[in-house]
Amino acid sequence: MPSPNSLSSSRPQICIEVAATPAAITALADDWRRLETETPEASGFQNYDWCNAWMEAAASYGDRRAFRVLCLRESGRLVMLWPLQIEKFFGVRVARWLGEPMTQYGDALASPGADRDRWLGSALEEMSRWRDVDLFALTRMRADGVLANAGLKATPYGETLAAPFVDLREAEKKRPGKSAARRARMLAALGELRLEEARAPRERLEITRHALILKRDWLRAKGFISAGLSHPATAAFLERFSQIDASRIHALEIGGEPGAIDIGFVSRDAYRSLIGAYDPRFAQGAPGHALSERLIEYFTREGYASYDFLAPADPYKLAFASGQIALFAHFNARNPAGEAAGFVLKWLRPAAKRLLAKVNAVVPLRVVRNGALSR
Repeated sequence: MPSPNSLSSSRPQICIEVAATPAAITALADDWRRLETETPEASGFQNYDWCNAWMEAAASYGDRRAFRVLCLRESGRLVMLWPLQIEKFFGVRVARWLGEPMTQYGDALASPGADRDRWLGSALEEMSRWRDVDLFALTRMRADGVLANAGLKATPYGETLAAPFVDLREAEKKRPGKSAARRARMLAALGELRLEEARAPRERLEITRHALILKRDWLRAKGFISAGLSHPATAAFLERFSQIDASRIHALEIGGEPGAIDIGFVSRDAYRSLIGAYDPRFAQGAPGHALSERLIEYFTREGYASYDFLAPADPYKLAFASGQIALFAHFNARNPAGEAAGFVLKWLRPAAKRLLAKVNAVVPLRVVRNGALSR
């Protein structure tokens, strides 16, 4: 049963609910979707369809993580929602954003208004009573998001992240340099270049599967590790994601073959590019860059306000970007075990990622014939 939490008799009473079963979470769908449309900062990663696709995918392979959706209501109306999941990190119970590691921005959904700081206080007070959580590790929150605007404090963190974007409303946008133009001519020499969007459900599914294969092959060849793309639920998640209304799946066809693929989605007035992949046969012509350039032009014509490359701020993204949005994190350890896990997640893991990147820059991994990796 919902437990009331009133902070002031002169203000509407806050009623807190915690949905922690599939049935309870599914029952929130209508209210959840309404709150999505009311939240000006909604990024799409906390939308019901995104979160539900992840929960279904996780269940399909027997994931035992616990999903928990914290809801705040006033006069029966849902005004704030935190989609979370609780998972174990070397035995430590950690609360993270629902959908991680595929979720790229963390945040809450909330109705606009002056009461957000009060709702934030009530939510944090409720979460402080969760005895089955050792650490809250809330990362990748946008500096212009709901929780940032409500006053959630950032925690010092060993990783500086920013998400590059293109402001599509600017009359003048960055143009590729001479080298990019030369590569574009190389592509054109291989066959007609056409931007195509997959619309039929079967086509969307097949292109999504193909893009995931290409991306994973590229990661292995480069010696990179992606927590999201290596997760056992990712393939099932992307298959479900490819069928939701907001998803957009584009390919740059080169002589009738998909030379590069972009999988993303629209959220309010933004397009978010989630996965980019290309066929290595066309690598010298930089088909991924050519596809990004065409998509930026396409979404500009369609009237969107921004093209979001998502974090991290890689050089190829910055070649197009007109700006970046900073991301921050909030860690809250509840006990010594949570403190230890928080230290690893805040400092040791980012340091290990930086070290691996430096090692790969000097001695990159290569794929050998049997598919194994070697130096």
